[in-house]
Amino acid sequence: MKNRSILLAIFCCALASCSFNKVPPSDIYTILPDFGKSSSSTTVKKKNRPVIKLAPIRASRAFTGTDMVYVTTQYEQNSYAYSRWSDAPVTLLPLLFQTALEATGSFWAVISPPSAAKADFLLESTLTDFSHHVHDGNISEGIISIRFYLINAATKTVIATREFRSQVPSSTPNAGDGATALNQAADTVAHDLASWLKGMQL
Repeated sequence: MKNRSILLAIFCCALASCSFNKVPPSDIYTILPDFGKSSSSTTVKKKNRPVIKLAPIRASRAFTGTDMVYVTTQYEQNSYAYSRWSDAPVTLLPLLFQTALEATGSFWAVISPPSAAKADFLLESTLTDFSHHVHDGNISEGIISIRFYLINAATKTVIATREFRSQVPSSTPNAGDGATALNQAADTVAHDLASWLKGMQL
């Protein structure tokens, strides 16, 4: 009876091991600036230009984790089982925006939320969409939608606000191409944001 129990335990362990080995590893994607478009090394910065600080991005729980979200209907959000971001979109996107703003030369410095340095302006934002939209007929696109609020740090008043939305077609409705489309969409928003703030001549 004892030997039978041991054999049964070994069989269960072997079965569990086989099942575990069949689970594919997750594909990990990130969000990177297009360094061909943004090069702060060639920008001349002047000390009399303002300092801007990026506030943490506000977003729903779907975009505060590493899940890669896809949407098939208007009110449905899902995440890919074996694909994820290297970090939360609300963490990766500020690095993209910071690179784009630095490249304009409009600011003496563009600082991130952990910094204790004082700034002339604060840039707050709310991310409402950062997902792969998949439709019938293998049609899909990466969509980002985010609203920015430019705040005077001294007076604590909103100077301007603007929403940016970018939609880039995905070549196939899979996670990898969705990540590529979302990178391109985010890069477009980053450069639109930079152009907007540069045009304000702060």
